Amino acid sequence: MLLENRYYQLVSQEIAGERGAFHVRLLPECAIYQGHFPGNPICPGVCQIEMIKECATLLTGRDLRIRSVAQCRLTALASPTVCPELEVEVLASSVENGFLVRATVSDAKQKYVDFKGEMICREA
Repeated sequence: MLLENRYYQLVSQEIAGERGAFHVRLLPECAIYQGHFPGNPICPGVCQIEMIKECATLLTGRDLRIRSVAQCRLTALASPTVCPELEVEVLASSVENGFLVRATVSDAKQKYVDFKGEMICREA
């Protein structure tokens, strides 16, 4: 995992078949926030997408990489100081060589990311 325990910490997870709910805590001391932006940190979209991929990897038990992104809407700015804990909900439907993934990143107040794409299993 590239960002787990650096950018975010997994607090809890609930997995039921193709669905997973992951409660994460953003880590404001992460160096990413020093450059994005000092004094007013926001979560880079690419890091949120990587967090979704890492949660999909936990859900499926497979080492995944993103093959294609059909849709990725960043609907609000997430910040470790404003919304320090988030929910990442993932639905991973099996397809040949991988999964169709739908995911959201949100908290009780709003949705930050809406993602749809295909993730494939890394070759051994």
